Amino acid sequence: MKEESRWEQAQGYEKNWWQNRASSVDFKFYKSFADELIKFTEYDFTINSETKILEIGSGAGGIITYLTESENRYAIDPLEDFYSSQQLFIDQRDSSVIYKTEKGEFLSFEDDYFDLLIMDNVLDHCENPKLVFQEAKRVLKKGGYIYFKQNTYNIWGKLIRSIMEFFIIDKGHPFTFLKSDLRKIVNELEFVIMTKQSNGYFKTWKKEFISNSAKDKIKALLFVTRDKVTCLLKK
Repeated sequence: MKEESRWEQAQGYEKNWWQNRASSVDFKFYKSFADELIKFTEYDFTINSETKILEIGSGAGGIITYLTESENRYAIDPLEDFYSSQQLFIDQRDSSVIYKTEKGEFLSFEDDYFDLLIMDNVLDHCENPKLVFQEAKRVLKKGGYIYFKQNTYNIWGKLIRSIMEFFIIDKGHPFTFLKSDLRKIVNELEFVIMTKQSNGYFKTWKKEFISNSAKDKIKALLFVTRDKVTCLLKK
């Protein structure tokens, strides 16, 4: 029997996570994420009917579900065959969006096609994060944008998570990023950072420390605190 790759293990974990919620998920959280995107990008561009948008790693529905101003919306996810088999997910999706079963490392779209790409906390689930970014650059028009969000860790947090990864404790996230890791990829591919913001490590640590969740408290006590970074990148 073929041994599963680390990425396949992560995909299995992700599928199980959604499967356990397939009868109860409410897509309102995607709506809030879409509102955040519109607010974050409002000074750089406005989505209209002609805007071509691709969401990489859309999950069960994606932010793309609620960007209804565009008539040219696509979403890809390796688990799309599963998501499209769940009636509750289908009922909450916008049928105008074209969903495809693909990996971010190997996009089927032509060069210089999209005006906007969305990559919301997807890079740490991938098999080859840099290749995903290379493909993103290939399919993005010159002057196009990437709305990019990713959890990052400080050096101590990355060390602890490296130990966790050795024992595959967090099955769903094969990669852990420092801010400098992401900055290196962005710089190598010559993207321009138009806007960026972060929640801050202390704010997240405090929230986890006072949480009723045992998992959150353990993360706080181990100082494995993440900081969510949001960037608008321009090609």
